[in-house]
Amino acid sequence: MTGKSITLLYLIAIVVFATIFVILYKPINAPANWKPIVYNVITTGVPLIILSVSRVALYLINKHSRLLTWQYLVWLFGEVLLLIFITTTLSLLINPTSIYLPVLKRTAIDVLSVMFIPSVFALLFYIIHDQKREIARLSGILSKLKTATTKQTTPTTINFYDRGGKLAFSTRIANIIYIESADNYCNIHYFAEEKENTFILHNSMKYFEDNFVSSDLIRCHRGYIVNIANVRLLRKEGDKILLELTQGATIPVSRSYKERVVNTFTAIDNSANTEELSPTLPET
Repeated sequence: MTGKSITLLYLIAIVVFATIFVILYKPINAPANWKPIVYNVITTGVPLIILSVSRVALYLINKHSRLLTWQYLVWLFGEVLLLIFITTTLSLLINPTSIYLPVLKRTAIDVLSVMFIPSVFALLFYIIHDQKREIARLSGILSKLKTATTKQTTPTTINFYDRGGKLAFSTRIANIIYIESADNYCNIHYFAEEKENTFILHNSMKYFEDNFVSSDLIRCHRGYIVNIANVRLLRKEGDKILLELTQGATIPVSRSYKERVVNTFTAIDNSANTEELSPTLPET
C-alpha cells in the first residue's frame, strides 16, 4: 500500500467517524437558537478541512523526505492538539457565554473519539509502509554495492604483455575475438574500426590461460582461446564441437576442453554431464 493510499483511507475513515458523530452526538455547548446538527457540521467540518490539508502536506513532505515513525507520531500528536484548539475556538466563537475549560475538556474527548481508531490503523499502515520502504532502500544500496564490486573486479580493458614483461597491446575485452597460437607467438584477433585486425604477440598460450582466467577469454583448443562473449553459435559436427563467432570465424573445440566450453557457453552447472548435452547441439 502506498503513502497516497494510506492518506486517502485515513481521511475516509475520519469522515465516516465524523459523520456518525454529527448524527448521534448531542452538543452541550450549542446555542439554544442553533440546530444541533448544524452546530456539529460547522464544528466538525472546519477541522476536517484543516486535517485534510495537514494530511496532503504530510504526504508531500514524506514523498520527498522520508519521515521516521517517531516523526510521524509527533505529526499525529500535533494534528490532535491543533484540531482540539480549532474546535474549541469555534465552539467559543459560536457561543461566547461558554466557559473555556469545560468546553476544552469536552472538545478533547470528542476529537479523540473521532480520531483514535483511524489514527491507530493509519499508524500501523505507516509503520508497515515505512519498513517496506526501508527494505527497498537497503536493497538498492546492496544492488549498487554489487554493481560497484562487479565493475571493480571485472575490468573493461585487457592488457597483453610480451615475454619480457613489457606492455605490448591493450584493448577492451569486448573487442577480442579469439587468440591463435603460432609457435612461439600468438595472433590476437580483435575488432577495431568496424573490421577484424590481428596483433602478433611474443608469448605463449599458457600465459593467456593462466592470467585471464577470470575474464571472458576461455581456452577451447590447444591452439585457440576464444572470447566466449563473441561466440554466436555452438554446434556439433560429427564428433566435433565447433564455435561460430559473431565475426564469422569457426573455431574447433578439442575433447579436453569440451566440457568446460559447453558448460560455460550454455550457462549450465559444471557438474552437468557434457555427453548429455551434446545431442542438443545442432548438427551439420
